[in-house]
Amino acid sequence: MTNNKTERLPFRGVRVLDVSQGLAGPYATQMLAMMGATVLKVEPPQGDWGRLMGVRRGDQSTLSVSANWNKRSICLDARTTGGAAVLKKLAGQADLVMESFRPGIVEKLGLGYESLKAIRPGIIMGSISGFGQSGPYVERPGSDSILQAVTGMSVMNADKSGQPQRVGMLAVDMITGLYAGFALASALYEQKMTGEGCHLDLSLLASASAFQAMPMMESFLQGGQRNAHVTVPSGTFDASDGAISVVCLRNEMFYALANVLGHPEWQSDPRFTDNESRKRNATEIHALMGDIFLTRPRAHWIDRLNEAGVLCGPQNSYMDLLMDPQVRHLGLMPEVNHEAFGSVPLPQFPGSRAVAENLRPAPGLGEHTCEVLQELGYDDEAIAALMRERACVQAQANNNNHAGES
Repeated sequence: MTNNKTERLPFRGVRVLDVSQGLAGPYATQMLAMMGATVLKVEPPQGDWGRLMGVRRGDQSTLSVSANWNKRSICLDARTTGGAAVLKKLAGQADLVMESFRPGIVEKLGLGYESLKAIRPGIIMGSISGFGQSGPYVERPGSDSILQAVTGMSVMNADKSGQPQRVGMLAVDMITGLYAGFALASALYEQKMTGEGCHLDLSLLASASAFQAMPMMESFLQGGQRNAHVTVPSGTFDASDGAISVVCLRNEMFYALANVLGHPEWQSDPRFTDNESRKRNATEIHALMGDIFLTRPRAHWIDRLNEAGVLCGPQNSYMDLLMDPQVRHLGLMPEVNHEAFGSVPLPQFPGSRAVAENLRPAPGLGEHTCEVLQELGYDDEAIAALMRERACVQAQANNNNHAGES
């Protein structure tokens, strides 16, 4: 059967100019690329700072590789006359421009929204910043760690002693990328329907706040007090050979768990008859369960509890997840090849129609500079002049070697 997924990519023909750096903006435009958009990544001579984050090989890092698949890269210095002219030409051909400079910088580069509209009416511009494009914090730099602190995420994730804890990944950056991807897709639909563009103010502050709507509402309703438990029993328990996660959402689920653990009398025990009584006696019921779980391997408990309709699963590492039979059945972690990293797993975008083996690898810094300049109409002499002036930079051959690993 002929695979026509590529032909049905919804954003096929949409041109995106990505001048954002880091994770949030590049991840948002990668979402569009996975749905067929042509995305050109623009980087300064020193490169996207995301190339310095995580495990590094050559001019790539785990951050840059995970957020820039299916893109091409041009390297230019927008502070030079020649580089600024190239950037404006690229903007004039784009349907959407994504940027993540501090507020006010794009205006200084001559690429503010009003300038873009004059170059290309109906264009969409997405601007990602820490705190938004206006207001008392507009000049403040923002990062994932700072926004986890500012938006209450670290307090929400506090340890048992109440000490705020940062979520151990770039959660706010990823969340912002996801919200931005949805906002950009919606703007592209409006653009197609009406021909109108817009300027989207997409901040880490707004995204991290929206993501925490449920715990934030609970906090307001409870005068700022944290819930120790929403539902009991719930948590992580050690089996004889590893840890499992167990959650009981309803009384019936707890009763089923009690039967599996060999204690049907818990159903009528006044300490445990309903969720409110179990919350008051959470330490006791969790201790009783913990002693029983230690007597058998986790596969035994996972099978028995799932058969009984109790929410339960293993506490997996990322390496465990790669080998999970359900993950492998659904093809959620296909292996892709990248010159810098070799064969690596790349989690599929939910709902994406892109075929993993057809993805363009995350580009090296300036990998396609000359190619893009030729498409813009620059001849060899003009390209050579831009290179001499360092207005544009073409990547050196084999720049994605394994040197520089950290």
